[in-house]
Amino acid sequence: ALLRKQELQQQQQQQQQQKPRVQPNNNPQPPPRPPPSSSQTTIIDPSTHYQVDETCTALPPLRESGTFFLDTRIRPGISTPDVISPSFRVGSYYPDKVQYHMAGDAANFYLIKRLVYDRKQLLGDGGDIGISIDIGANQGFYTYYLATLGLPVHSFEIYEPNYKALLHGKEFNPREVSERVHVYAVGIGERNG
Repeated sequence: ALLRKQELQQQQQQQQQQKPRVQPNNNPQPPPRPPPSSSQTTIIDPSTHYQVDETCTALPPLRESGTFFLDTRIRPGISTPDVISPSFRVGSYYPDKVQYHMAGDAANFYLIKRLVYDRKQLLGDGGDIGISIDIGANQGFYTYYLATLGLPVHSFEIYEPNYKALLHGKEFNPREVSERVHVYAVGIGERNG
């Protein structure tokens, strides 16, 4: 059984090396675009159309992390309420340095808050403001900030110490924030490797 498993892994690696995971679709007919609004932000180039090939669809389902053991070396790091609001917590091996690092990103936190609040105002009460994805989530500064603002967040972190700290953030934040956070111990990229 072990030999067969190794053979299957080798076959999968060979197939993945032969095909790119995401390929541009050369379809000259773009889908209709909604009219632009002043609060609309485009992150993906709308003139490029992507299709998912069978390599992606053959991957096993991705499941978020479940139970974990608390590590006493990871302690809560707290955002600075007068610089970044609303306040939130992250797990960190160096909690005394968290506020310093977050202060350097204060403008980013402000822009995120403004974008989320503008979107909420545009959609009104009960409007679905969408989800956010944090690729390379590190300790979760943006993950827990977005969750504090009310967004469900899917966070991906492959480096084990950061991943553990990211999970601990669920313990250090209120339940309604933690329930919006979904953590995955995988890396995301254009190639398998």
